[in-house]
Formats: sequence, C-alpha cells, structure tokens
Amino acid sequence: MHVPRVFIDTAIAVQATVKLDGAKHHHLRNVLRLKPADAVILFNGQGGEYAAQIDTITKQETCFTALTFNPVDREAPLYTCLLQGILKRDAMINALQRATELGVSKIIPIQTQHLSEKRAQLAGRWNAWRAVIEQSSEQCGRTQLPELAPLTAFADAVSAAQNSAFDLRLLAHVGASEAQPALATPPQRIALAIGPEGGFSDPEVTFARANGFIPYTLGSRILRAETAPAALLAHLQTRFGEFAEWQA
Repeated sequence: MHVPRVFIDTAIAVQATVKLDGAKHHHLRNVLRLKPADAVILFNGQGGEYAAQIDTITKQETCFTALTFNPVDREAPLYTCLLQGILKRDAMINALQRATELGVSKIIPIQTQHLSEKRAQLAGRWNAWRAVIEQSSEQCGRTQLPELAPLTAFADAVSAAQNSAFDLRLLAHVGASEAQPALATPPQRIALAIGPEGGFSDPEVTFARANGFIPYTLGSRILRAETAPAALLAHLQTRFGEFAEWQA
C-alpha cells in the first residue's frame, strides 16, 4: 500500500505531535481522504524521514505523531547547480519537476534576453516554483529539497558561478561542439546553464564563455526547453554521478 510522503517546514521529533494546515492538509483530507491512524511519512529537508500516523484530521488541520526516524539519504553525491532560464508556466513546472527528480542540488531561475514570460508576470511565480519542488521531492523520495534561489539576472548568476568553487561550468548551446570537455579528475560540483525557449543570445554566450562556461550540447537534435534539464542532468549523473556505475 502506498504511504504518502509529506514535506513539513518545521522541526520533527520522535513521539512529538506535528500539525499541518493549508493546501497540504486539504490534499490529505479531501483528495487522498486519509483518516486517523493512517500512515504517512514526514520529512523536513534536514535529512532522513519519519514514519508517522495521523492522530486527528479536521476541517482545519491534520495532526500527526512521528513514530520512528529513518536516517536514509537519497541525495545525489554529485552537486549540480542548475541556472535555468525562466520558461512559460507549464514548461517551467516540467523543468523543475524533472530536475528535482534527477537530484539537482540548487536551482537558480535566471532572467535572460529571450525571456518567455513578461517581466511583470514573474511576480509571485517563486512561491509556485517552490511548491512544485516540494511536491516533486515528496513524490520521488528525496530527503532534502533543492535550494531555490531568488530570480537572478543572467549576468549576475554567471558571474557568481564563475566566483564559486565549481569544477565544471557548462552552457547548453545548440551551436556548441559535441567534443567532451577534457578533465583531469571527475568533477564533484557542476554548474549547468540552460536557456529559455529561444535559447541564449550571442552576447550571453560570449559573456558566459568569458566567465568559464563551456558551450555544450547533446547530439544533433534541438531539445525543447523543458526537456533539456532532464536530458543534461541525466547525462551528467551518468558520466560523473550516481548513475555512473551502470556504464559498461
């Protein structure tokens, strides 16, 4: 039987009572139709998860008791920071979901020249993106949430990445050579920049290259903007991360 996983942004302790209201309470009560004594799994992004049961569920809130703690760690050992160009609403949701499922460590939404959404429409989007990441983490079994940075201008995000301790910086770019970067040792921290539906502009590519980013592509086909994060993160996990052991 499937046991729902619930992210709660609060402290959790064994035998302590935890309360939940709002949209998640509504989902548990009215969509999943859970009842007292039903089992759930709680996690708060601090590592591990808690087996819990519902004590009471009213119109206003759900109360749980955490029964046992499981120190399981399902996070990817490869640190990946995704600089994601802001996409149209549904495409951005898909990109965030897939990136979370594939173990991304940090996501920086970047405002680029070929911005798909009107800048005035971006207000309030951050909270929706955070909710998507929480839901995806619940679904895929993660015990920590990817960090979601504030909306950041492209140049600021690239400059910050250039000044951070990344072993490899890649820029998804259709016109890039398919040659693999020459590396003395496998990278442990990777920054990956992916543009919006229109891709990066020529000045943005030039600026990124000047700040240590290597233009990079997978194959000869053009990927949709929401497909690129999943394809590239899976590729990097296969080359350098938790999927590498499956290589022949």
